[in-house]
Amino acid sequence: MKKRIYIYELDCYKVASEEQIQRMRISPERYFNLEGLPSEELAEKLEEFIWERGKMLAPSSMASEVTYYNNIREFLIDRKIQSLDAREEEKIIRMLKGWMLERGYALSSKKYRPAYDKIGIESPSIVRHMKKILKFLEEEDGRDEQEKDIWTLKNFDFPIYRNPIKNTETINFTKIVQPDIREEVKKVIFMHLKYSPLGTIHSEIAAVKRFSKFLKRKYLDIQSLQDLERMHIEEYLIYLQTEAHDRKNYRSDLYALRRVIEDVGNLYERQYMSELFLSNDFPSTPRHVFKFYSDAEIKRLNEHIFKMDEQICRALIIHQLLGTRISDTLTLKTDCLSMRNNRYFIRIDQVKSVTYEKAISEEVAQLIMKAIDYTKERYGETTYIFAKKDDPTRPYQYSMIQNQIMTMIRQEDIRDDNGEFLKFGTHIFRHCYGKKLTEMHVDDWMIAKLLGHTSIYSVHHYRKIGNKLMADETRAAREKMDMILLDIIEGWDDYEI
Repeated sequence: MKKRIYIYELDCYKVASEEQIQRMRISPERYFNLEGLPSEELAEKLEEFIWERGKMLAPSSMASEVTYYNNIREFLIDRKIQSLDAREEEKIIRMLKGWMLERGYALSSKKYRPAYDKIGIESPSIVRHMKKILKFLEEEDGRDEQEKDIWTLKNFDFPIYRNPIKNTETINFTKIVQPDIREEVKKVIFMHLKYSPLGTIHSEIAAVKRFSKFLKRKYLDIQSLQDLERMHIEEYLIYLQTEAHDRKNYRSDLYALRRVIEDVGNLYERQYMSELFLSNDFPSTPRHVFKFYSDAEIKRLNEHIFKMDEQICRALIIHQLLGTRISDTLTLKTDCLSMRNNRYFIRIDQVKSVTYEKAISEEVAQLIMKAIDYTKERYGETTYIFAKKDDPTRPYQYSMIQNQIMTMIRQEDIRDDNGEFLKFGTHIFRHCYGKKLTEMHVDDWMIAKLLGHTSIYSVHHYRKIGNKLMADETRAAREKMDMILLDIIEGWDDYEI
């Protein structure tokens, strides 16, 4: 076994470009020190971890990890820790934090997020690195997936209804602190996972976690959902109204909790559990306040979108022109276009609803075809038009789009009509699309069809706003908006995009 592993010995350094090597923040002569560790077994495990990291990361990243690793090495020697067990992560992290306090290291740090102009609190790098080591050392768990406290979704042999633009790999039950409740909930979630969207599943787990935290504070004797009585629900409702401040309205949260509790009752044949909630327990539906961009705000934003990466630019302009949800725009498939009776049609496979088709103009169709050609030239045949760079089998991730736009708004100082930083949301474009349909006097059923709705229930939100904007000058503004988008599309040929 080697006692020292130098950066220049790692696989990532051997295959690195000159530019990558120059970006390294420390000398390649620095090394991971395996000397003096409390046991040979521990040293071998850490050596294996270092070599494996050296295959995955860039040289500059490995250079950064030298400091974190060597701090952890000192901790292991000081505390005479012979082995590391991933199952004892909480205990090990607690010991590490105690050691850090003795050495004067901060237990948290502030990180400025320029894209959102916020300061976040994060764990120190030493702690995060220790968790990576423990994760690497985690022994293969031979149990069925549904018996574990953290489920890896790819290990299930049935289809899971997930949103492709969000990177969700696991379901975590560990923060449901009562073991019996955790097991009850896992059984119910396993049933729900076969027919409910993953977003619904996460809403249910979040609701149960919040309820579990409440029970731990107020009712330590409640260890099973089967022990619940009506008074516990009433106390929880009071708690949400007076002490909980995580959300503005807990209506959907309570519905999710009720679903889980009732299905636990059905599973264990405890029919009384279906009567724990009453119809008047749920807060009134929050009033929908649809946000819209003015034409001037859209113009300012699009002027800068046009300067972004060409394919991201196409995605955002197509998103505006189609009026789709962002999940439906980013998951447009390369075979989505068709032509009938000399008109182009696009098929939209909605993530949250039904598949539908609608006619589009030749200009929009040409724009989509350019996006398809761009992807084929770079990645060959793919399922999605907007393919993820490092994994073309998947579509663009929403977080990537959101972060790039938010960063751009700050860097380019894009302001709304009131002089404040423009608040960005991809769904606002959909609201603008729906509002403009009302300004054009399109009937409710046609608006619902163009938006991909299965009913006209939501259309009155667009109509309510649109009725205030029916004057002739609004039609002129709409035409101006259309011209802005078409000018951008036509201008792309001039820029050879």
